Amino acid sequence: MSNVDNRDLEGPEIDRRTTLKLLGAAGMTGLAGCTGGGGDESGGSSKNDDDSSSATKGGSIEVGFQTDNLEFLDPHYVDKGAQMQIVSNVFSGLLKLNRDSKIVGDLAKDWEIPDKKTYVFHLHEGVTFHNGDPLKAEQVKWSLDRLMADEKSEHHGKVSTVESIEATGSHEITIKMSEPTAPFLAFMTNVPGRAGSIVHKSAEDDPKSYNKQPIGSGPFKVESRSMGESITLSKFDDYWETDDKGDQLPYLDEVKIRLIPEPSTMWSAITSESIQHCAQITGQFAKQGENMSSLNVRKTSSGDWSCIAPLGADPAKYPEKAKVASGYDKVTTKWKGKDIPTANKKVRQAIAMAIDRDEIVKKAYFGYATPAHSVFNPTMSIAYEEEPKTGQYYDPEKAKKLLDEAGYTGNPRFSFKLLGMPEYKRWMTIIQQQLSDVGIKVELDIQQPSSYWDSIYRYDHMMTTYGGSTDIDPYMTWWKQLGTPDPETSLGVWQKSMMFNKKFDDALLKSFKTPKPEKRKQHIRKAEEVFLDQAMYTMTVFMLKAKIDVSSLKNVGIQAGMSNFHQAYLEK
Repeated sequence: MSNVDNRDLEGPEIDRRTTLKLLGAAGMTGLAGCTGGGGDESGGSSKNDDDSSSATKGGSIEVGFQTDNLEFLDPHYVDKGAQMQIVSNVFSGLLKLNRDSKIVGDLAKDWEIPDKKTYVFHLHEGVTFHNGDPLKAEQVKWSLDRLMADEKSEHHGKVSTVESIEATGSHEITIKMSEPTAPFLAFMTNVPGRAGSIVHKSAEDDPKSYNKQPIGSGPFKVESRSMGESITLSKFDDYWETDDKGDQLPYLDEVKIRLIPEPSTMWSAITSESIQHCAQITGQFAKQGENMSSLNVRKTSSGDWSCIAPLGADPAKYPEKAKVASGYDKVTTKWKGKDIPTANKKVRQAIAMAIDRDEIVKKAYFGYATPAHSVFNPTMSIAYEEEPKTGQYYDPEKAKKLLDEAGYTGNPRFSFKLLGMPEYKRWMTIIQQQLSDVGIKVELDIQQPSSYWDSIYRYDHMMTTYGGSTDIDPYMTWWKQLGTPDPETSLGVWQKSMMFNKKFDDALLKSFKTPKPEKRKQHIRKAEEVFLDQAMYTMTVFMLKAKIDVSSLKNVGIQAGMSNFHQAYLEK
């Protein structure tokens, strides 16, 4: 990594300037967020980065998560924003991000990098899991070894360059790499990295039960849950961390999480104060909340993005690849003998040109978003450009011409059902009209999150809305989403579009193995050229995640788009 040597990357804290360089190489800058409404961003769980001088102890709060399902709570399988919120409160990582976007120690009190391929982490003593088992170097080794051996894990690729892991002391872990790996320290954070989240051995005995009610070592433990309705987190009395006065964390006794997929229901809950924190809400309601003295609205740029994902080929033509990507043994035969307009590159390019992103920002997100002209969101300083030269731009006349050239000249030119979730309805409706303006008929198919995610990987829709949460590295946005499926490297294991390109795959692999930012950027740009030429996604916007607290709730951390309750408290 240019201008950064190993000493700059050693613990117990990486200074802000060096962190920005490191996270730039990993594509992970921009996590601190920005303030909305009248409130300040409240940040991390680090002892020294929160103002808790007036914190009161105890109490219970209710919070709203915008989902109807929390399928995975094992961090080695967690891939959605609401699940990450749980991981950030229930688990500890080797490292973490504080509210200033610095990488700081979590379980690791310090670390050294004696050479470019060796990391030595020194762990805090006296740490235990929620069941009372001690958390020492051997337990960290077991967790990382498990991830290395698990090709089904979405995060397996983050440790693919780890050569060996040794417990070189009761509280010392040494990791040797086969080659320098640009984002490795970022991967070792609890959230967003998740590869550094330390999993208890009980995950091996009964994986299904662990996914539902895991054992971690974070400030809260999973007390109970009602599937599809709520999950209750209770204070872990033996949590190791203290605040700057030496008082034990966390302050709250209980956090009851209600699953509320409908934005209007979420708004009613927060305005009536039946919940005290809203982990995510649409810009329409956030804008209203800015004018209410009883609410504190904050927004954070956390690597969120949205798009329309087209089906580029009949999945039945690639059954093995479809099985790897979907996780289902049976591949749909729905498209046999049927025309798939989006399999034509000109059609995909036309759809990208038919979208007026500025209108979506204004009318659907009420300013809580920025236009997306390429795949890289603003948190990825190594690659993000606000207006890239060869990006996706609104040009309806050229879109019509491309559709003519592709042979779709009827009225309508063709039609399809657009799959989405309730919180997407507003921007889906705008897209419906914009595509109608170029002659494409769209019917909205709005499903609850649980059925929506199932439908995506059944490949029974020609176009689906899609998006990413906390995607703060190019690896996260497209490595799993768009590469040719390969279970050994975890490349393309979320492939929705059935589009495969060797030049794209080669550029991704090279970018992953190149630590120096400028050289890595060259490979990233090559992959981006393919992405834009093939119109692999039609990008729409980069969302700003809006969160709301009632005025009595203080100090909820929102770094990396999470809702962290480590030092949250109710003001009396």
